Amino acid sequence: MRLLQKLLFISILCLLPTTAAFSQVVDVVKEMPKYDVVSINDADASMLAKLPGIGKKKAQAIVDYREANGEFTEVNDLAKVKGVGKKLITKLKDKITL
Repeated sequence: MRLLQKLLFISILCLLPTTAAFSQVVDVVKEMPKYDVVSINDADASMLAKLPGIGKKKAQAIVDYREANGEFTEVNDLAKVKGVGKKLITKLKDKITL
């Protein structure tokens, strides 16, 4: 009986670090900002780069295009930016707005 208690106690001690580490991961995920929709007319390059399929170069190209040509009048105008195609725009439809 005594041996069983010791084994149970040791087992619980072994699980504590794992539980604590998992708790920290969950806390970090909760702290991550959520961006429901990004405005392609207002967002800076770093914000645009967080969108799936948009890296730093494409994000900067979007900002450069916007600064040179004015605000986008519709989401599909993104196709005028080099490196942004209709397939990517379709993928981003629910994540971007004007």
